[in-house]
Amino acid sequence: MAASMAASLSFAQGSSELSLELVTSYSQSTDSIQVDGKSASFKTGGAGLKLRLDTANLGSCYTVAGGGYLPKQSASFAGVELTGPSDSLFYGAGYSYDFHLSNRLAVSLVADYVYYDISGDLDGEVFSQPVTADVDSTVTMLDSSIAVHYAVSRDLSAVVGLGVKRWNLEATANGELSGFTVSTSVDANNTDPQFYIGAEFAISQVPVGIYYRRSQLSADNSVDLNGVDIRVLLMEF
Repeated sequence: MAASMAASLSFAQGSSELSLELVTSYSQSTDSIQVDGKSASFKTGGAGLKLRLDTANLGSCYTVAGGGYLPKQSASFAGVELTGPSDSLFYGAGYSYDFHLSNRLAVSLVADYVYYDISGDLDGEVFSQPVTADVDSTVTMLDSSIAVHYAVSRDLSAVVGLGVKRWNLEATANGELSGFTVSTSVDANNTDPQFYIGAEFAISQVPVGIYYRRSQLSADNSVDLNGVDIRVLLMEF
């Protein structure tokens, strides 16, 4: 679900070419994205399943799908700050190719795409009058990166990655304000740098990966985006 989901040394081991993983992800910007005097929070997250195909000479590819619940989204609506919970669905795909430099060291080229569809009912207040709005937003992220994997031991690897994130946020709010139906929207996109670190290890012989990601989102303002990804191998075919 992010560029840090690269094929790893520990996960790539084994005779099976197909594998199924449980993946969870959460990302949140340090502040709202501001565009033309409007704002919207940048939060994505959820849990899902990832089906991955590893090949000996052509690299690894995968597809992922899932959903989630975000307890607090925010957006500006007709000059009023609204907050509330939202639901999300996501799907994505990715590809990575590993260059094994030694028994301990490998370098991966990674491309990763994910699409989020987020909807929620947000509310707020202006002049002691309630304001409600249905907010629908889509978030897409295309990550390209290079990652270095170092096997500290047989069951522990460290990962460091650098790259760029091409992101797009589109949010539309439709609601009621003082008896009037009002609509507003926010559209922002850019390409910004990112980096990530992670650890890949085994718990009771089950491979687990935990990754921390950090990137910058630049619109009318510039905010940091922090994220955590976790994956657990469920089965191999």
